[in-house]
Amino acid sequence: MRVHDLGQVLEVQADVYDADILEDRSFYQNRLDLAPDSCWVARDTDNQLQGYLVSYPWAGLLPPSLGDALSSLPSPADQWFIHDCAVMRRAQGRGVAGALLQAGRRYAWQRGLRRCSLVSLGPAVGYWQRLGYKPIEGVPAPVLEAKLRQYGEQASFMDCAVHPD
Repeated sequence: MRVHDLGQVLEVQADVYDADILEDRSFYQNRLDLAPDSCWVARDTDNQLQGYLVSYPWAGLLPPSLGDALSSLPSPADQWFIHDCAVMRRAQGRGVAGALLQAGRRYAWQRGLRRCSLVSLGPAVGYWQRLGYKPIEGVPAPVLEAKLRQYGEQASFMDCAVHPD
């Protein structure tokens, strides 16, 4: 992902998410500035952006807050955090997300990150479960619930082991 992709990233985001959880250009710019090597886009043969993955090294028992700018990434990191993986509706079911996630797993593995975490929106929980993700247990419920409320009803903080492909 590069700065010139951000306009199309926002288009993909608007195509797949409800308006109340959309993040603005400055959010994506922030993550791209902090973790340019772990943000990717997928394009079709006409060079149209079909999907994107925003991820970064992370640490701790809680996900970052939705939409908040970060001043830095934690160091050392103990996990690879998937902030957002989105694919245009017209491109879903064509392996776009799988290719993006494969690039991400390689990135994480090469950096010694053996755990991946994410916040799944309610409708996508089944998708992530099929990929081996499970709800994270052991996080104080009131604190986690406050974070997850930002993501909408039935959002779930999930993780899985990272394996090289």
